[in-house]
Amino acid sequence: MNGKLIRNAAIIIICSLFFITLTCDVLAQARRSGTTSARSSSRKGVTVRKLEVTKSKSPNFSSSINETTTTPGDWTKVLVRFDTEADWTDQVEMKFFIVVKNAKSSALTMFTGSYVYSDIPKGRGHQVAVFLRPRTTERYGVAKQAGVEVSYKGEVVSAGSFPESTKPWWRTATVRSVEGYVLDRSQTPFAIIAGDNYERPKGK
Repeated sequence: MNGKLIRNAAIIIICSLFFITLTCDVLAQARRSGTTSARSSSRKGVTVRKLEVTKSKSPNFSSSINETTTTPGDWTKVLVRFDTEADWTDQVEMKFFIVVKNAKSSALTMFTGSYVYSDIPKGRGHQVAVFLRPRTTERYGVAKQAGVEVSYKGEVVSAGSFPESTKPWWRTATVRSVEGYVLDRSQTPFAIIAGDNYERPKGK
């Protein structure tokens, strides 16, 4: 009886060692080929780190043309800082949502707009900025909330909000939505100032 127990124990030990060896080989091959789940998910990683809303005065440029300039207006600036994990991200779409409030009527308006940004190298601290014109703010009100939704190959992969929020409030907002007012930085007078610090939208 003792001999039979010893044989059975030996068989169990040998099978266990074989299983451990086989598992290690599979994991090693996966690491070499880059097929582990962690590696796959990192290839499309795009993460919004921060969303800021500020005011910026219209830039004042020197010119040889003798023309009187008006008082610089206040542009509403929405700045997105984000990271990418892939060596190159082909393109991402960013949808913006900016809610303003009229001081006189208390009416709320949500301005929306979307842009596609392409050929983004791996790194931290990428920047995208969009604006509302001074006249837009003057007529409709100052920004109270802003949100951004980032999509990669049609799938939402990250989002950001100002003030910070874990919920995509723009999906359930009941305020009036208006398109055509959200301008990418490249469409404003700020375009020629430190342009290389910002991602630019893909041409159509």
